[in-house]
Amino acid sequence: MYYIDTHAHIDMIKTLTPEAVVSKSREEGVKYIINVGIDLESSEKSLEFAQRFKGVFASAGIHPHNVRDFGKKDLKNLDSLINDYITGNYSEGRDGKKSSKLVAVGEIGFDFYRSQVPEEDMERAFSAQIELAIKYDMPVIIHNRDGDKKTLDVVRKYAGTRGFRAVVHCFSGGIDFANECLDLGLYISFTGIVTFPNARDVVEVVREIPIERIFIETDSPFLAPQAKRGKENYPGYVKYVAEKIAEIKKLSVEEVADITSKNAEEFFSLKEI
Repeated sequence: MYYIDTHAHIDMIKTLTPEAVVSKSREEGVKYIINVGIDLESSEKSLEFAQRFKGVFASAGIHPHNVRDFGKKDLKNLDSLINDYITGNYSEGRDGKKSSKLVAVGEIGFDFYRSQVPEEDMERAFSAQIELAIKYDMPVIIHNRDGDKKTLDVVRKYAGTRGFRAVVHCFSGGIDFANECLDLGLYISFTGIVTFPNARDVVEVVREIPIERIFIETDSPFLAPQAKRGKENYPGYVKYVAEKIAEIKKLSVEEVADITSKNAEEFFSLKEI
């Protein structure tokens, strides 16, 4: 049995070195970690970690908080970063297929919670980065906070497009939004929020949707699970998310770990290279 933390920010963790994060997480049964970029600098750092550490993969993208005045130059810089990495770091497996430790574009999307970025900038950046992901045949990691309708409006434009696949990370919405996401082919990823005492809507979503469409994540260093509230989160705590999902769905932790890991491995094309 092992876990996959599909969304972490190792570069933001302050109480542990990157080496300690990876080592301690592995001791807790975490086989793979996807380190997610929020701007060009953190995306570069994410790629660096993927190169340095076994079991760490990277995502590159620009978070909605960082897309004010997003334009062609920003897109070109991100495109160049992705292209330069992929062309220099492909590895061919036994099956003859090429793979890379850069596994997604993200996190991208909408954030209307205390955001100072104009909506049109967020929408322009979201669409442009989705198209970039389709260009490179990579999945998208969607950030959505208080933007359910806008997120669905944009996703509908690409749903059914060859190569488009996406996950709504750190899901905090209700069952109606979840069902609309599933209808569009999206996956849903849960954090420590599901362990919070007041997370009734999220618990309902976990109960109702098929586990075959679920990932688990920490979004560390944020959102430590209830058992570790007040502490800085890190990928090793993803087990608490799995345990809560097992409780809600009346499954064993082993079943949740195995199924969510298989989901993530197939969706992100994760394998050691």
